[in-house]
Amino acid sequence: MRFRLHGIAVAVALLTVGCASSRGKDDELRSMAPKAKKNPNVITRDELLDPAITSRDALTAIRHLRPNFFAYRGPTSTNDPTAGNTQISQDYGPLRPLSDLVAMNTFTFVEVRYLTAEQAAGRFGLRANGGPVIVLVSNKDAH
Repeated sequence: MRFRLHGIAVAVALLTVGCASSRGKDDELRSMAPKAKKNPNVITRDELLDPAITSRDALTAIRHLRPNFFAYRGPTSTNDPTAGNTQISQDYGPLRPLSDLVAMNTFTFVEVRYLTAEQAAGRFGLRANGGPVIVLVSNKDAH
């Protein structure tokens, strides 16, 4: 009888340990699962709504979220010192200087897209002036 109770206690203990280690392995596997990768050329609405971001001006917010948008690529023209500079466009409208971002916040944007110099030339033609463009896509309902 005593042996039988001892055997049952050991079996229950092994079962408990097995379940706990199984749960631990599940948690470990879940934490190892690939996380959704951020698109290096797009800032999403969710990222823009982060409380640490919404209190900043658009230039600071974008620079914090995607510093690569502002990487210096060197001069592209000896005749035009502004050639190759990053510009901005709101809703694919007219191109504006990057400095305009300081006066903007991110509340009305649903996403921010980075267009390479080649993509910008395809979209804006010669107005892109050989440089990349940051496109601010607005929330039409916010106006």
